[in-house]
Amino acid sequence: MIAFKNKMTPKELARLTGYTPQAINRWTRRFGWQTTPLHGVKGGRAHVVHVNADVRSFLLNTPLMRQRTQKNAAEPAVPYAGGQNTLEVLWVEALRQLTDEERQKLTALLHREGISGIFRRLSGKE
Repeated sequence: MIAFKNKMTPKELARLTGYTPQAINRWTRRFGWQTTPLHGVKGGRAHVVHVNADVRSFLLNTPLMRQRTQKNAAEPAVPYAGGQNTLEVLWVEALRQLTDEERQKLTALLHREGISGIFRRLSGKE
């Protein structure tokens, strides 16, 4: 779901929708969307758009946003090979089971000694 705030600048809306701030400003004027001036901005023309149901509906029905929602709705590509015990899968699963403190210790060890230091410790040759 797209996270619209109640009031957003054209730049924020552009970042969220994939359109340019100029396009957002054009739609604001064309469709008469409610705005509030942003005081203290050089030039005095900056504003925020009130994102109500009409604005949200319009933006969600633009071609770029429809494409995004269709891509997000599609099932993500996941390998369905059950029971694969590749080294990568085992490492990731082991890392997920660590507590925050254990993760911090492992991260510090990797930064300090690298993977060779971990292998030395595992083999008992210090």
